[in-house]
Amino acid sequence: MPRLLRDPLFLAWAVLVAVTLFSSRIGGPDPGIALDSAATVTTVVLAIAFAKVAVVIFAFMEVRRAPIVLRTLCVIWLLGVLGTLLALYFGILP
Repeated sequence: MPRLLRDPLFLAWAVLVAVTLFSSRIGGPDPGIALDSAATVTTVVLAIAFAKVAVVIFAFMEVRRAPIVLRTLCVIWLLGVLGTLLALYFGILP
């Protein structure tokens, strides 16, 4: 078991499971966490989802060892898609 805890892929998987449980808790019917509005919940859940995507891209797809150009493009893509979804949700984009 201690060897398993040092495996970066296992740790990434464990983080993904924990974050999924957390986001399902705050996005569920009884959040148990005092969030002001549906917009706040949506923003938090989207941010968590994109953090999970970043973990998958950098840990499981091994982009963290790729050239800096690919890593930069992945981060720009993540931020661009997240920004676009939030802008659409809040009505900033038509």
